[in-house]
Amino acid sequence: MTHKDYLSAKEAVELLGIRMQTLYAYVSKGWIRSVKQPDTRQRLYLHEDVLRAKARSSARSGHGAVAASAMNWGEPIIPTSITEIRSDGPHYRGHSAVRLARGHASYEAVCELLWTGVWHDAPRRWETGITPRLQETLLESLAPPKSNSGLLEIMAIVTLRLGMSRGSVEDRMRGGHMHEAARQLIKTLAGCMGLVSRRRRFHAIADGASMAEGLLAALDLPANPANLQAMEAFLVLFADHELSPSTFAARVAASGGSTLHSCVASAICSSAGVHLGRMYDRIEDFLRSADDAAGLMRQARAQHERGASVPGFGHPLYPKGDERAELLIELARKRPRQKAALEQIHRFIDDVRGEFGLHPRHELGGIVLAMAMGVPRQSVGTLFTLARMAGWVAHVQEQRLSGMLLRPRAKFVGAAGEP
Repeated sequence: MTHKDYLSAKEAVELLGIRMQTLYAYVSKGWIRSVKQPDTRQRLYLHEDVLRAKARSSARSGHGAVAASAMNWGEPIIPTSITEIRSDGPHYRGHSAVRLARGHASYEAVCELLWTGVWHDAPRRWETGITPRLQETLLESLAPPKSNSGLLEIMAIVTLRLGMSRGSVEDRMRGGHMHEAARQLIKTLAGCMGLVSRRRRFHAIADGASMAEGLLAALDLPANPANLQAMEAFLVLFADHELSPSTFAARVAASGGSTLHSCVASAICSSAGVHLGRMYDRIEDFLRSADDAAGLMRQARAQHERGASVPGFGHPLYPKGDERAELLIELARKRPRQKAALEQIHRFIDDVRGEFGLHPRHELGGIVLAMAMGVPRQSVGTLFTLARMAGWVAHVQEQRLSGMLLRPRAKFVGAAGEP
């Protein structure tokens, strides 16, 4: 069977070795997600959910622990007190990310909450301590990326160079200034967003500016109330999401005794892959591939008929909808002077929801809001990565305190060698 995102009921029961009634029971329990097929009573079943159910069954049958299942949206493998995933989205130290965003919380306050567990209502401005000479060193030989999506690799290089400027590895590991270094790093990398603006150059963010204000300035966008609210909500909603692949990469590096900057660089590189940060580019390309909602729906139906998912829809942890995406789309809809292209995208989202019963993912919500703001193309994934650094710092700190080396075991499945 060639790989497809969705399987028919017949394919699903054959793969699982169960009866049709058992498949329906798995769906009712939420173990396997299904989507409607237009003009028919039949449904399609998510392939990855079927494989996960098969792995769970194999483990119960005494075939050994199935680590791959746990590592792919499966059972928890690392204890954490940072972020809990609930049906209404992530909760940072017990605070709902969606409620924080609706309450106009600042990104800086959310960072401090994730890092210290303490909530501060008063806004705080971060200082960077980046001198002109240090800025020149950080950006030496770094030209604007050929495509905006290449900015992540540049940010990884800047991260390592900034870390090296703070002394030796030993000095940084015992210096006790992790939060100060994190604030400097995040605000410096925010200035790198200027490399994808119309000016195509680094923008040093002033110490008196908030992250939202600084990012708008770096991207050469007006700091009007709508843009400030949108940018702040984007950063707050994406500050952390438990154990994503990039966060896991940061924790693995931290467990090996790496510096904060090396851990963050590892996470950035993990985000630069085609299955993570570049997913934003694929969804954005899809949204821009047709002139109206009808054209997008024709492509969505074609995807569906091939057993492929519709780009930007269906998050495995939020089968009833991701409230982060809903809030971002809501903010985009409320903006005055809607562009015609955005109105068609809003109509397309409603059509997909009605015809297939699919809900938008957080990436789609972020892209729609970014398009409404005028964020440069192929740079939303980088903006998301910048927001996620808040969580990475918290996870690096927590992993260090655990004192545990992350070293999963592998199950050898190759051909047997000599006895």
